[in-house]
Amino acid sequence: MSSIPAPQLLAIEGCGNAVPEPPGMGEVRSAALERCLQVLRDAASDSEQFAALLLVTKLAQAGDLSPSTRRRVFDAVGFSLPNRLLVTVETPPDCPPHLFRSLAVSLLAGFSTDPGLAAHPELINKIPLLLGLVSAEPEPGQERPRRDQPGLDLPEQSPTEPAQDGAKRDQPGPNQITQRTAPGPSPTEPHAPGQAEPNQNHCGGAGQQTQLCPDLATIQDSYQCLTALALSPRGPRVLLSRGAVPALCRAHTQRCPGHALALPVLTRILSGAGPAAWQKHEEELTRLLVLLSSEFARSGDSSKFTLCEALPHFLPPPAGAARPGLRPSLDALCAGLREVLGARLSVAQRDPALRLAACLLDGFGAEWLAGSGPGSGQFLALLVNLACVEVRMALEEPDSGSVRRDTVTACYRILEFGMEACSLGLTCPDAAPGKPPSGLLTLEQSRQVLGVMEEAVAAVIFYLAQVAPVRYRDPFVFASVRLLCAWLAEETSSLKQEVCALLPFLIGYGRALFEGEERDRGLTNQMEELSVTDSGEGGDWPGDALRFLLPGLCHLSVEEGPRAVLLSQGSPALLLRYLSHLWGRLGAAGGCQDQASLQTACSVFLNLTVTEPGIVRTDPSFSSLQTLLMDSLPSLIQKPPLLILAAHFCTLGLLMARLLAGTPALQDRAPSRRFARSALLFLSRAHTLDSDGAGRGVVRSARYSECWEDVGELWFLGMQALGGCVAELPWLADTVLQSGWLGDALELLRACPASADPDLRGALQAVLTPLAQHSQACRDFIRKQQGEVIAKLHCMAELQRHLAGTG
Repeated sequence: MSSIPAPQLLAIEGCGNAVPEPPGMGEVRSAALERCLQVLRDAASDSEQFAALLLVTKLAQAGDLSPSTRRRVFDAVGFSLPNRLLVTVETPPDCPPHLFRSLAVSLLAGFSTDPGLAAHPELINKIPLLLGLVSAEPEPGQERPRRDQPGLDLPEQSPTEPAQDGAKRDQPGPNQITQRTAPGPSPTEPHAPGQAEPNQNHCGGAGQQTQLCPDLATIQDSYQCLTALALSPRGPRVLLSRGAVPALCRAHTQRCPGHALALPVLTRILSGAGPAAWQKHEEELTRLLVLLSSEFARSGDSSKFTLCEALPHFLPPPAGAARPGLRPSLDALCAGLREVLGARLSVAQRDPALRLAACLLDGFGAEWLAGSGPGSGQFLALLVNLACVEVRMALEEPDSGSVRRDTVTACYRILEFGMEACSLGLTCPDAAPGKPPSGLLTLEQSRQVLGVMEEAVAAVIFYLAQVAPVRYRDPFVFASVRLLCAWLAEETSSLKQEVCALLPFLIGYGRALFEGEERDRGLTNQMEELSVTDSGEGGDWPGDALRFLLPGLCHLSVEEGPRAVLLSQGSPALLLRYLSHLWGRLGAAGGCQDQASLQTACSVFLNLTVTEPGIVRTDPSFSSLQTLLMDSLPSLIQKPPLLILAAHFCTLGLLMARLLAGTPALQDRAPSRRFARSALLFLSRAHTLDSDGAGRGVVRSARYSECWEDVGELWFLGMQALGGCVAELPWLADTVLQSGWLGDALELLRACPASADPDLRGALQAVLTPLAQHSQACRDFIRKQQGEVIAKLHCMAELQRHLAGTG
């Protein structure tokens, strides 16, 4: 291997006081550059290649090299030269021991500036080497670098700032071969990597001659390669699979040379593969988070705000947030944020703090605020007040283009948590004066926070009222709608007039996004099948707005004014399509989220059925919904985990059946009888005879007891609806008799003492009485089962009259 010093591959930015080039000098330089590239291609030895590269760097001023020219340099050199440099062990006399390795990494850093080469297999194969360089301890005789050491020029780069846009010293610009950050190179006379610059190699101070600076330059080149890899589409997962997370965590926690550059790479990896990284390297990431949060709490200078920007990327995903080892981090973050947000800050300082607080609330909820101690309610109130101020200042401005969207969206999350805390604080009486119950806020704090949130929500309504349909797919609009929906789910008594005025927009917005999803679903699936890259980038579908709107609609459908607006906007037809979509998805691979949305959609239809019977009879959407419920309940009743959803389907189906008795769907046919038998099965399983000898007679079954708070009211309403259907559906009484439900009901009453639950007795009477009134067969069966004695025992006077034939 030649001993000729290789050039530093550095394209120097033009100095501010540079003299303009004479006319025609650019053409002369371009011609000279072409000749150098020809020499580079024709070089017969490494020495000739080095010489040609040196000439290229002298000719390549910033802005002169296009991407195609840089690619030509690579084509001329290739990976063979750096590969040979890496395997060369011996170095020429009087040269640093790692000269050739430094040159190889410098070349790799230059190649990584080309997006087409950043994820090249040759560069990927060098990941273990690069990680070893950045996580290695200083060699014997070297000193660990510190920022306060003279002569050490570590880049002051934000850990979250992409290397392309910030940290100009570390990431090459678009028109540079590479950008080297060896300490102390002259801006006009590049020196060979591995060769210390005069008067710049004393990193430990005057009189301490070490070889640290060249090693630091190599480390920075290594980070440049890792950063370029991390910015490629598949880079985060490739780096994760090659052990980058533990190596970079070790580099930062052990303060290896250049350790500050590890955070931007880790940030990119966690942004692209965060859950997988935490699952695979929880111990290392937890240790790093504890260190960063401790630094955040102790810091008293501008680094505290830099860490505010970085820390959200290093929090665990919400699914794994409850880790016992994170308690010290949560306490430190809470203390640090309380100090920050309690001070007077500029916008640039306050925004990162609010974003960090929103991430912590999203991932840890009230557990994070526990670090505030007894003043956690005051701290939450402070957070909500600051968030409300930011939302109002951003959205009440006439020019919405100036909105700081990331910060406002973070404030939305703080407000959502505040709404949940207020709901608990307003519904639970205080355990003692001035102290919160099981929540964070006292009653007084809840009322104060609710007042400021009302003003912020009014600003959101004002903003949404100006949104045109062309902006429906704007994610910020979706975030604003989601916040308003959260408010409507908890609070509908205030801002009622403004909400009613905005309802047409909300229904239209939900319809537009849902219909857009239906249109795009087929194309999206095709694109996923054709894709050959594992990109984490999502499509432009912002989200399911109807899912967030449903709880608010459930409240609004009870009130006459909002309900009239909902009906005028065709809400039943839209909700029917949405419910059908959710039911189909639940059958495929749905989860708890789909179940909850289905239940809430059924609640909206229940309200409309009870309050608008005329609409139910005339709107074809309700007939189609009845058919869906009848077809679905037989299979749903066989799935114990879906008992609450079965209760909604059963009760809604029975209520609508009474109103739609004359429609073809509810004639004496097999589907109708299957639905009736399924409904009877759901109703009969709720109670059973007491088998433990406790003398209670009748008890609720174990399955129903677990969720009685959710299904109890629906069960009683379903019994009432079943009794109402007997008179409207002539075939129903025979179905009840054949199912065995009638005998089971009489058996429960026989075993039930006279002082038993009056609600249960009333529910059974609501069905037995119309059966005895409208069906001779049922009346005879009840008499044979000592029905008259049972009716007298439980004071069922109306049932007695029908059994006696006098009703």
